[in-house]
Amino acid sequence: MAYKVFISSTQRDIDVARDLARRLEDAGIKVFAVETSVPEESATASITRSLRDADEVIAILTDNSVNSQKVIYEMGAASGLHKRVTPLVVNVEESEIPPFVKNYVRFAELPAYISELSKRATELKAQPV
Repeated sequence: MAYKVFISSTQRDIDVARDLARRLEDAGIKVFAVETSVPEESATASITRSLRDADEVIAILTDNSVNSQKVIYEMGAASGLHKRVTPLVVNVEESEIPPFVKNYVRFAELPAYISELSKRATELKAQPV
């Protein structure tokens, strides 16, 4: 079974989300992200289901999303589901990062993070069920 990552982002950061998704898929990681315009009710159900099914959540934090209620909600919901949440900080100054965000990965560190994520996913697949 493939390791699954949910990408939390705003519509304005769709290019960053797509780049991240491509990199994760190239590393053998299955990606969930809600990109299309769907009725709010459907989107909420889809997000909840995807968060439940994901092994990990990566929240993209940019100038567009650092204060986004949607991204903050998804991070909180994932945390409530006991999922690993990793904020990916893209062109945001340290002082702009919300105070509850303690551990994050900068965009420049993404290749090393994906390598670590790929190793973690491989280790989890090898564990007996």
